[in-house]
Amino acid sequence: MKKILVPLMIAAAFALALVGCKEPEPEPTPTPGQEPGYVKPDCAPFTKQIVDGGFEDCWYKVKMNNEEYYEYQSSVFYSLNNLHAMLDVPSMMLTSSPITAHRETTDPHSGNVCLKLVTGELTDQSKGRLLIPGAIAPLDENFIDQFLNISGNYPDGINVKRAYTEKPTAFKGYFKYLPVNGDYGSICVELFNGSNVIARGYQRFDSNVNAWTSFNIPIDYTVNGGNYSDATPTHISIILSSSGAYNFADLTNCQGEVGSTLWLDDVELDF
Repeated sequence: MKKILVPLMIAAAFALALVGCKEPEPEPTPTPGQEPGYVKPDCAPFTKQIVDGGFEDCWYKVKMNNEEYYEYQSSVFYSLNNLHAMLDVPSMMLTSSPITAHRETTDPHSGNVCLKLVTGELTDQSKGRLLIPGAIAPLDENFIDQFLNISGNYPDGINVKRAYTEKPTAFKGYFKYLPVNGDYGSICVELFNGSNVIARGYQRFDSNVNAWTSFNIPIDYTVNGGNYSDATPTHISIILSSSGAYNFADLTNCQGEVGSTLWLDDVELDF
């Protein structure tokens, strides 16, 4: 797969201001970012438990070139959908950039919504193709700057950690999975003390699972030859991906199959 070197131009794009109603004067036609549903939700802070583990509340609408889609951003997770906005940057030569995280209202495990992650492909008309896993993780809002890294300020690639000091014993929830051509999905939970991994939980999804199925991933504090059961975490990383061979240190080096799909709902940490 050819590597794509994309210029550092990502519009931090979408004006996010509420518009007050005035009576009896008619309201002007709202612009994207001011319409109901376009404002980023005020999701609860992440202190112990997963925020919006049912994926019901932390979606907001984005509109570009008369196209409307949903972005997901809670205090725990941020999707890769913002890569899609690069299509709006005139200096770029992208012919496609996928929406990989979807607000799925058909057949959630509970409530009205579940998360659907679909592996896609970013294409540049002169430089080739880049596989984009359907993934959500504890990304920063400036993850595209970290991905492009033209300034050299992000040698470790995209940050996928949040500050966190609790000690969960498992990560659980419900999933469905549709792999393409032998692809596999995955969930990876890691706890850090500084830069050292002190606990890890991992599950790989290999087969076609059409019905909601529970998973329970133990988080093991004996990793890398050490026992860290007495250590206090400083950060946590939780990566949910429809294609497990991702590489957040270098997104140009991800592997998988376009169309592999992972549905998730009602995820939570266990203590």
